[in-house]
Amino acid sequence: MADIRIGIYRGSTGLWALRGSSRIYFGGGEDIPVSYDYNGDGTGEIAIFRSGTGLWAIRGISRFYYGGGGDTPVPADYDGDGNVDAAIYRNQTGLWAARSITRMYFGASDDQPLPGDYNGDGTAGAGIFRPSSGLWAIRGISRIYFGGAIDTPAPSDYDGDNLWEIGIYRPSTGLWAIRGVTRTYFGTASDQPLPQDYDGNGSSSIGIFREISGLWAIRGITRVYFGSAGDIPVTR
Repeated sequence: MADIRIGIYRGSTGLWALRGSSRIYFGGGEDIPVSYDYNGDGTGEIAIFRSGTGLWAIRGISRFYYGGGGDTPVPADYDGDGNVDAAIYRNQTGLWAARSITRMYFGASDDQPLPGDYNGDGTAGAGIFRPSSGLWAIRGISRIYFGGAIDTPAPSDYDGDNLWEIGIYRPSTGLWAIRGVTRTYFGTASDQPLPQDYDGNGSSSIGIFREISGLWAIRGITRVYFGSAGDIPVTR
């Protein structure tokens, strides 16, 4: 498995900068970066979702319209073919729609959509976190309470068993609580949690991006500065 590279997207100019590699311009304004592996080659493509029009633009691959104003992009591999699929979550109705694959309703207006492989079957399922109560609901699998309104959800496969674990990051204290795996402290109030498999060992590492300084800190792996205030962190 390849290691993950860190990068940033600068919406004001459409700049994509990948550390140690390329700098290109693609998108801009209020576009949302959605860099994932859409063609199954093992590398995330540069891509944006334009919520005002529902445009998906995947550099070098495709441009199409799917979704629209107010939708949240939730790309993931929903059919297990190794390619990430374009998908949206419509929080007003709880609609999940994966292009050419499925449409279903799951969740409510204040829920945060968190697609992932929570049962290890190789496909992403619908999951939500409800901050008001700490509810995690994974469609067809489980409903549990873990965390609350002050927490940021951070699910991922932290132990390399091909199952995503439920996890939270608590900015006020830097607490990471990964259900059934670990509790540790890493980061501060201004950090964004970014768990990923940064070293290619098959499990996600705890990582943060500190926008005000451009700091990337990956627990046990590295600390580097890349980006600045206003940048959105992306990985490929």
